[in-house]
Amino acid sequence: MSNKVNVTIDGKPHQFDTGTTILDAAKKLGVEIPTLCHNDKLSHYAGCWVCTVELKSGRGGMVPACSTKLENGMVVELENNKVSESRKASLDLLLSDHFGDCYAPCNQKGCPANIDIQGFLFLEARGLYKEAANLIREKVPFPNVLGRVCPRPCETVCRRQKVDKAVLIGIQKRFIAEMEEKQGGPFLPKPPQKSTGKKVTIIGAGPAGLSAAYYLRLQGHEVTIYERHPKHGGMLRYGIPYYRLPENVMDLEGDAIIEQLGINVQYNTEVGKDIDFDTIMKNSDAVLLAVGASKASSMKIEGEDLPGVLSGIDLLEKLAKYETVNVGKRVVVAGGGSTAMDAARASVRLGAKATIVYRRTEKEMPAHHAEVRDAKDEGVDIQVLTNPTKIEKSGKGLKITCVRMELSEPDESGRRRPVVKEGSEFSIEADSIIMAIGQKTDFSFVKSISVNKWGLFDIKGKTYQTVGNPKIFVAGDCYNGPDLAVRAVADGRKVAQSINQLFAGAAVVGEEVRFSSYPGDLDTLPPEMFKAFKTGARREIDLLPVNKREGNFEEVEQGFTQNEMATEANRCLECGCNVADICLLKKHSQKYNADQKLYEGAMRTFKTDFSHEKIKIETHKCINCNACVRACDEIKKCHILGNVGRGFSTRIAPMMNIPLAQTHCDGCEECVNVCPTAGVRLNREVYLMKVHG
Repeated sequence: MSNKVNVTIDGKPHQFDTGTTILDAAKKLGVEIPTLCHNDKLSHYAGCWVCTVELKSGRGGMVPACSTKLENGMVVELENNKVSESRKASLDLLLSDHFGDCYAPCNQKGCPANIDIQGFLFLEARGLYKEAANLIREKVPFPNVLGRVCPRPCETVCRRQKVDKAVLIGIQKRFIAEMEEKQGGPFLPKPPQKSTGKKVTIIGAGPAGLSAAYYLRLQGHEVTIYERHPKHGGMLRYGIPYYRLPENVMDLEGDAIIEQLGINVQYNTEVGKDIDFDTIMKNSDAVLLAVGASKASSMKIEGEDLPGVLSGIDLLEKLAKYETVNVGKRVVVAGGGSTAMDAARASVRLGAKATIVYRRTEKEMPAHHAEVRDAKDEGVDIQVLTNPTKIEKSGKGLKITCVRMELSEPDESGRRRPVVKEGSEFSIEADSIIMAIGQKTDFSFVKSISVNKWGLFDIKGKTYQTVGNPKIFVAGDCYNGPDLAVRAVADGRKVAQSINQLFAGAAVVGEEVRFSSYPGDLDTLPPEMFKAFKTGARREIDLLPVNKREGNFEEVEQGFTQNEMATEANRCLECGCNVADICLLKKHSQKYNADQKLYEGAMRTFKTDFSHEKIKIETHKCINCNACVRACDEIKKCHILGNVGRGFSTRIAPMMNIPLAQTHCDGCEECVNVCPTAGVRLNREVYLMKVHG
């Protein structure tokens, strides 16, 4: 009897030893088949059905590769559409009963840049500031800047709110960067010494442009930036007052990027005026438009062009350049966003009494609630449901006519629109009127392609690549319109990935969307998830006293001590999975675009066994692959773990459902080594010691 079998795999003849499984044969052919329940140390189980392949001979059909042995004359296809669909279906089903986070909600749902917040808080709490700053820079190169200006959407989804209050996250980036600076930082990674020879021209040295330059240089590409202002920073410098973002902070981080990475910046150079855009295109392999939304929008009301009427963004730019600005003693600001708040608060510092008029309610104001709070504290009068209709001269000053508004009944979109309240017209006398009702981007220097009805370029999906010209990319305000600085910085990283794909000759698809399991929003999570955590007070940000803000632009948000920040960082619940980047379930779900919500219904909920000093069991992450049970039985001969319950309710647990610490488990880690989902894992401290020493 021959000890060899002849088979056909993916259309080619092969010969293998009798008894070889399809999975082992695929390995010898260099083909990776996804597995979850299988491990070479254990007996075949074929429980997850993620390793399916299509059998084309005999009765045919889908079979598990891990336990199906090759037979003479067998015809197998390892990869095809049916195989992919089958694997995806298995993953969809497994995910429907998997209750856990790959990444913490602050990272995945809250942060537009997907910064590893859980990771940098952990490092910060242990005094590892350089390491924490490097972790932040994997996603954004401006920890100090964003630690000051980001409105902290991460905090709105922080699960610590289910215990007491959200972790104070935003300012931690500032503290980490400041501590790194004391150690001699910023410490930026060096770019590859070997140049790719590719040239990228970036128009605009703002948050998106500098961020893109940072990541492009790390890839070895040559970068030149044209900036119309005398300094870098864009809207960060010329659109945010120094009491929120001190000049030296922007200087420090921007200079570090430019000087340490060797970026050529041409200041005081306006594209379309000092240099022709077509010339830039001829001399570049790719061009990135990263100019900010610095052109003020018009309300199109009578009197907007009168002397004494200026835009909020023009006011802030003049102040950033230390130009003399006389707004008088009475200022009216129209608008409800950050620019309106900054213009009003800046006017107060210039000695004026400022009034903000906004056509909706305070709840609808685009400005962050902290900005509105600070404006009120500084004496700014905010009149909501008030809309300007006309500006005219009045004696030695100006008069702005307004009408009172009221919110209508919700329309089909659910939004209540402001409508004029009849007979409510009134006027406010002013020396200066500042219009801050919006901004837009000026693309007049680009002649080759036209903008769409929203004043932006049409883009290919989420690649940042323009439809009109594959060499032209956009980011920041050029991509989103006026938006958060953190989103512009994230755009810079993502567009760099697309440009790198273009240079590599690959399909330009942009940054890969990460798969992340997600158990639900705050209001849907079970109380037992938070029972183990003790309440602890959140350390609120100290502010410069109001009486010390008068007549100056000193920074309002104050710093913290090392102990205060460590205590605050340790309030993090560590929602994300510690081993997400090596999780097989996540890896395969990413590859096959699995959908956790495709099959909905009753599912396992949060349950842990943290009784053991080394091994932690999180039953809610388990997919019942039984690898841990088999590792105990077959490798250690311990018979510690088993199945509890029947059918859909079956769960893995120590025998008799007692805590693991009460068994004779010696923490050998065999169960951890075979678990594909971190349902059985090492204590975080033990794991980090093992990985990092």
